[in-house]
Amino acid sequence: MTRLGVMADSHRSRTNIRRALSLMGDCDYIIHLGDHDTDMDGMGVSESRLYTVPGNCDPLSFSPGLRICEWDGVRLIMTHGDAYGVKYGLTRLALKAREAGARLALYGHSHQQRADDDGQMLCLNPGALKNGCFAVVTLDNGRVTYEMKTLSDE
Repeated sequence: MTRLGVMADSHRSRTNIRRALSLMGDCDYIIHLGDHDTDMDGMGVSESRLYTVPGNCDPLSFSPGLRICEWDGVRLIMTHGDAYGVKYGLTRLALKAREAGARLALYGHSHQQRADDDGQMLCLNPGALKNGCFAVVTLDNGRVTYEMKTLSDE
């Protein structure tokens, strides 16, 4: 079993990052889906456990705009979402994920917590951390479950 702490759109809300990290519990990996991916610097998450992708507010980032990973039998993609027009629909994002052989697409950009699952592809946006939203995703032997969370859950 692999647990992922997923956040996006922190927009310099480092206090919210600290609070979210404490509420996520024991996660194997922490994922930041852009818009101020450098907000994770100095947060105590080791580089081996941290995956970031830049957002449209990260023009100087050296991180790749799309990452593909596989843990516990689940292939997934990570992206901010702006390059796939996620504010206007998820078709392009889902197509990119399917092209990569993924079962899960993690994205941000729209600032809205959202999970769309058609049985073959789950597209999940943890919402904007600057607004107190994040998610915890569990991968277990090819299965994906998730919890949408807010800082007010504490």
